[in-house]
Amino acid sequence: MMTAQRRSANRSRADEILRRLGDDGLRLTGQRETVVRSVAAKAGAFNPEGLVDELRPGGIGRATVYRTLELLEKRGILSRIHLDGCHGYTVCDEGHHHHLICRTCGRVLPVDAARIEEAIRDLADALNFQVDTHTLEFSGQCADCLAKAPAA
Repeated sequence: MMTAQRRSANRSRADEILRRLGDDGLRLTGQRETVVRSVAAKAGAFNPEGLVDELRPGGIGRATVYRTLELLEKRGILSRIHLDGCHGYTVCDEGHHHHLICRTCGRVLPVDAARIEEAIRDLADALNFQVDTHTLEFSGQCADCLAKAPAA
């Protein structure tokens, strides 16, 4: 069950995303708002097909979900990540960062990797290469899941 504080935080996250889209001059249809609010409520990584299944009873189709996810990814609001051999998404509340992804519970921890970023720039400079974008994610188990795992 979701606590009042968590609902308030999700509502604030959703409102901020909707504000950003509106500020960019994008239409805020009822269906788009519903997708955004559902995405904002996700605590960790989520599978787009799961989102489609969640929203289908409300009359929101696959194409609308995927178009909205693509829009949010292009705006830097979502980051595409790898989940069990397919892709998923996570909400990115801050700027560019990397991820630690728990393969057991789906928790996503953002990582500030300033030293790695510097190494990427140095490598690109040494190879006379301009990096436009990159993704770095680590998959494993979070501390909570490790604590619950049976001893080997």
